[in-house]
Amino acid sequence: MRTVGVLLLPGSRSFDLGVIGEVWGVDRTDSGIGPFEVRLCAPGRATVTIHPFGQVGATHGLTGLDGCDLVLVPGRVDPHAEVPEAAVAALRKAHRAGITAASLCSGAFTLAAAGLLDGRSVTTHWRLLDDLETAARDAVVQRDVLFTDEGDVLTSAGVVGGLDLCLHLVRRDHGAEVAAALARRLVMPPAREGGQRQYVDNPLPPKPSRPSVSSTMDWALERIADDIGVEDLVAHAGLSERTFHREFAAATGVTPGRWLRAQRVRLARRLLETTELPVERIARRSGLGTAANLRRRLRADVGVGPDSYRRTFRSVTVEAWPSTSTSS
Repeated sequence: MRTVGVLLLPGSRSFDLGVIGEVWGVDRTDSGIGPFEVRLCAPGRATVTIHPFGQVGATHGLTGLDGCDLVLVPGRVDPHAEVPEAAVAALRKAHRAGITAASLCSGAFTLAAAGLLDGRSVTTHWRLLDDLETAARDAVVQRDVLFTDEGDVLTSAGVVGGLDLCLHLVRRDHGAEVAAALARRLVMPPAREGGQRQYVDNPLPPKPSRPSVSSTMDWALERIADDIGVEDLVAHAGLSERTFHREFAAATGVTPGRWLRAQRVRLARRLLETTELPVERIARRSGLGTAANLRRRLRADVGVGPDSYRRTFRSVTVEAWPSTSTSS
């Protein structure tokens, strides 16, 4: 029997609770998994409103965390919401007693409020990484991992990253065979390839106010498959090289070379998601030249190769993307 305590606070995310329930709360002893005891612990053993809808009645007060083998902290809709002092004290007490604490998604901010992240490698949802650096100044924020494991304190990236973390905990404490059996029951891989960079939005930067620079960006995007470089952008803009670099960087926050490369990778990602084109043709169409260069750039920028990226993000219908002709 493994006893799992869940810290319930107002605004806890229902998805995170669902992940915990699927991994720890469902009776799967027929598959050699468990049994587990799950304690839902809230201040005053209150009924807690969760996000985006519903309420959950606690089974225990905060003293229910005492004697657990593992304490799980779901994310909250407002990661910056105040953490009750009683909850902070309960987390610290559990940690001093040697109980492992793990957060899902923005639950890392709750652990930060209790001071449990100090000196540790941590992560959270990619949109909250900068905020976590502020909330946990003595922690080392990891930006491209699905979860971190510091032994007694673990954190996970956003949403489904919590499921990766829970499977990792099962694997760590109960063995790879049990974790693999659970992954099969959940219809997911025992471990996902790559980090969370592959899920980060990559929007086009804002257009510069200077017409020559703005029109040059449009010109380059229309010719992204051609063998154009920074010198071609400078020539099109009709500015001196120094002036163009300065104004381009001021408007976009990156150098022209990095912008051009990012747009090529962006187009390659879109083609992998929405077409059945072979990698070699996508490399040519996106201006990356060769399949080897596409693989190198994609791994550098998002942490996985094109085949893995396509398996993860492949659209159900490719007809929605108009550029599916067979020409290169």
